[in-house]
Amino acid sequence: METRSKLYFGPSAARNSENVQDYLIFHIPGNPGLIPYYDPFLSTLHASLSSSTTSPSANYHVCGYSLAGFETTEHHHALAGLEDQVEYVDQLLYDQVDEMRHRIGRTPKVILMGHSVGAYILLEIIRNHRTRIEGGAKDFDLIGGILLFPTITHIARSPSGIVASALLAIPRSAHIASAILKALMLLVPTSILYYLIRAFTWFPEHAARTTTAFIKSPIGIKASLFLGKDEMDMITGDKWGEEVWGAATEPGTNSRDTIHSNLVFFWGQNDRWVAEKTREDLINARGFRCKSKPFSSAASSISDVSSPADGWKPSMIYDQRKIPHGFCINHSEVVAEQVRTWVEGIIDNHNES
Repeated sequence: METRSKLYFGPSAARNSENVQDYLIFHIPGNPGLIPYYDPFLSTLHASLSSSTTSPSANYHVCGYSLAGFETTEHHHALAGLEDQVEYVDQLLYDQVDEMRHRIGRTPKVILMGHSVGAYILLEIIRNHRTRIEGGAKDFDLIGGILLFPTITHIARSPSGIVASALLAIPRSAHIASAILKALMLLVPTSILYYLIRAFTWFPEHAARTTTAFIKSPIGIKASLFLGKDEMDMITGDKWGEEVWGAATEPGTNSRDTIHSNLVFFWGQNDRWVAEKTREDLINARGFRCKSKPFSSAASSISDVSSPADGWKPSMIYDQRKIPHGFCINHSEVVAEQVRTWVEGIIDNHNES
């Protein structure tokens, strides 16, 4: 069973005029980094944006790729650590922008999305982009970022991270565990494995098929454990400066290459991959806590969750619905509808700057 390593949802009939603006919403998956897990989420997001009347002159393109090593075919990348994944995704983003530039004749404005460790990769890409801009390079407009259930600091201190770091600290644990599981799975036909996964996990079809493909893939399990070990070792303290957080940025300075006031963090309730203390420390140090209830009209845009004094800070929104960390399994639609409002808010903020 194979799955796609890229998902792309574009306008059914792209409009061509000087008043039309194309937007690329580029999604970075978590670990395991298989983009098909996000098929309902990304397709719902695209449909919701495309049917919205908020930006009638916009063409929306929603896209995402699997991380390196998570391909489910025999043609796959080598094992990749966290720094390798950042470089890999950064190149995929630039390739996607170039492909769109040649295909539609315009350069899209880019909004990044990242889930879990994908949020960490997102922040690293922002830093790389900023470095290139400051070095004088001509680049596309990166106008915002949306971080879903982000694991960006001290993941090893989280409840699940404590367990994972202990297990992955065992020498060659990733190789041993993947070899054992791989040997066991050779005894189980793909069709039976799929039905077993559905029966025991109650996963919907898209998640069960993706999980089956992941388990049966050449190096998927090893790639996930290998990346996970790097996450435990490397995702520690807040490593970003004002090039990402904009600590020295004041209201009214959000230019085409500055997205400081256009970052939205969506934190899960009882997220076992995020330690409460590290989350609260980060919110207090770097962000502005949303005063309104999420998933309500009161928090529908970026401007609604920021005060005039703190408007340049990233918006930190805390979930009240107990949506799980792995939202892409059973909660794609409700998260997609909320993300739509944030995308529209980012675009509004950028256009007003």
